[in-house]
Amino acid sequence: MATDPVLHSVRDYYWGCIYCEGPGEYTGDYGHLTGGGPFFAVEDQVTIEVVNSRMVEPEDADVELNVHVRTAPVASADHASVIALRSGVLSIGDADHFDEIPLRPGRWLVQVDLDSRGPDGARWVNVHLSPEDAP
Repeated sequence: MATDPVLHSVRDYYWGCIYCEGPGEYTGDYGHLTGGGPFFAVEDQVTIEVVNSRMVEPEDADVELNVHVRTAPVASADHASVIALRSGVLSIGDADHFDEIPLRPGRWLVQVDLDSRGPDGARWVNVHLSPEDAP
């Protein structure tokens, strides 16, 4: 079932990561951001590695992000994890800018598809959110 994205953006990410978390809810130290990536997850935060705008030419730095809210999970995705959102709001972005998506409080399945990582990282990311208890 296709849905229009609740968030569509095209911009650069200075640190090369998109963070998904409840606003002010993640208090960790980002120590989980080790290894090969491009997807890192803990109980209340997901990080998606993308093109790092400091490492490419400005005209090559944009990343397209689409976020969909669904009633049920998509059939398959490149990466998936469950995130706890106590506030019922998902903040998605980086240190430069976060967008907020209102959801109900609880646990949400975060499914992520991204382009095959070229030498510089992902240039498009599709995030699918569905309640963990969805049918």
